[in-house]
Amino acid sequence: MIEIANVYWIKILAALVIFSILIIFFLRSGNEKSKISGVKLVEMELGRLGENYKVFNNLIVKLERGMLRIDYVVVSSYGVFVLTRCDRIGKISGHKDNREWKVTSRDGEDTILNPIWENRKHINALEKKIGSQPFIPAVVFSYAKLLDDFGPIAVNVGQLQDFFLRHTRTLVMHDDLELLVDVLNKFKN
Repeated sequence: MIEIANVYWIKILAALVIFSILIIFFLRSGNEKSKISGVKLVEMELGRLGENYKVFNNLIVKLERGMLRIDYVVVSSYGVFVLTRCDRIGKISGHKDNREWKVTSRDGEDTILNPIWENRKHINALEKKIGSQPFIPAVVFSYAKLLDDFGPIAVNVGQLQDFFLRHTRTLVMHDDLELLVDVLNKFKN
């Protein structure tokens, strides 16, 4: 009877050890994504777009009151996509019209300036330099979970391909594409 009880406890202990190892493995594999920078995650997705898209990153636009860095501009016949990357980790809440949004993470609560407004500043700067174009805004979140609806322009990096697939109407003619690419090449960092 005592041997049966010992075998029972040994099996329980072995199951707990295996369960603990699986939990550690699961937690470590879940953190692999966070080891990749937000820049790399977004660039990997943009690299999957294909030859119909020309991707520019880290563009510097000189303004009257300084300079502005734009994370990504993607030019295609479907429009001029202006992407602002947000690499915050945590849960983001707020309203798309609020000046600040709340970020809740393991480290506590913090606030960020509304990245949709930042994206609008980028588009305004580009409009001053290259004129009126069919600009399509997007704010790409590398790691954050969006708790509220910030509209169709706020997407997680995993939704980026779907975002581009929603825009399939030709808005920019071929000659205009070449001119846009030439102008944007002057803003390269």
